[in-house]
Amino acid sequence: MKYGIALATALLLMSATNISAQEANTLAPPPPPELEEEKAEAAPAPEKKKKKLDHCGPQSAKTCDGLESVADLGVPAWKVGAMGAALCSKSAAIEATRKRRKDRIEYEERLEEIAEDNETEYTPWNPSESNTEFAQRTSSECETNKTYWCDEMQLAAAEISDPTAQASALSLVETACTPPK
Repeated sequence: MKYGIALATALLLMSATNISAQEANTLAPPPPPELEEEKAEAAPAPEKKKKKLDHCGPQSAKTCDGLESVADLGVPAWKVGAMGAALCSKSAAIEATRKRRKDRIEYEERLEEIAEDNETEYTPWNPSESNTEFAQRTSSECETNKTYWCDEMQLAAAEISDPTAQASALSLVETACTPPK
């Protein structure tokens, strides 16, 4: 009798396990259409906004084009004009570096695609710093450049004794150092 109960219990457990295993192997029914509609209606997650640089970007050329020439500022303000030119030159150099890296990455991706299409081996370019490190470094350089030259221009403009030239110089500083809207 003991063995009969034990055998019956064992058979019961084995059949229950077998049914659970069969249920696990069967596919679940598709979700109801209402859930699919909700998924389709859900707005995609907003893209991460890139930090916009005040001065080192496509807008820097517009800012620098808007600066008056050194000759228009007059003799007392030549120093401020020269500093504005240095600010714009360094900003343009940083922007060019960022553009070259972006172009190089796009070029490398295209070369990789061509190699895959031709079934040839391709050794990709490996930059010395990650994209994040590069972006942080160039952003920091841009901010440092802007801060330094804007402070220097402000001081030089304040030292000008001629009120007309000082007003022109301060206008130049405002144009060069205030981010475009």
